[in-house]
Amino acid sequence: MKNTNVIDINNIIFTDKISSKQEAILKLSELLVESQIVVDKEKFIEDIFERENRGSTFVGESLAIPHGFSNRVKIPSIAIAKVDNPFPWDGNTNNVKLIILFAIPEDDEMERESEVLKKIAAALGDEDLIKDLLNAQTEENLIYILKSYIKL
Repeated sequence: MKNTNVIDINNIIFTDKISSKQEAILKLSELLVESQIVVDKEKFIEDIFERENRGSTFVGESLAIPHGFSNRVKIPSIAIAKVDNPFPWDGNTNNVKLIILFAIPEDDEMERESEVLKKIAAALGDEDLIKDLLNAQTEENLIYILKSYIKL
């Protein structure tokens, strides 16, 4: 396996080429496949959209956290896209600039990594963290900010 870190620089993109929820989830899923975290992109995307159909994952402050449990995920991980131009996440005119996709295996045998995902999710309730992430200028800076808030 290429990596075993929940937060990996290879799974972070800064881009101006994403303009929809579908594009964001597709691109972030592709990163996770390339990192060998997800084994079946199409089925994983189906699992993510199944969760999206139950309710919006827009959480405010230009942030969306699409997620889902999937047996296509080898290890718990996240993929992050920071976009230059905000775009609508749902039908409620909620625009996003930061998307953090949580890839969570259905079987929870990797307790330590799952705990890190829980810490990240809890920290995202902090408006200062979100502002700092939105102001990050590089992938390395984004990782540093995130890890400093969750004390990794």
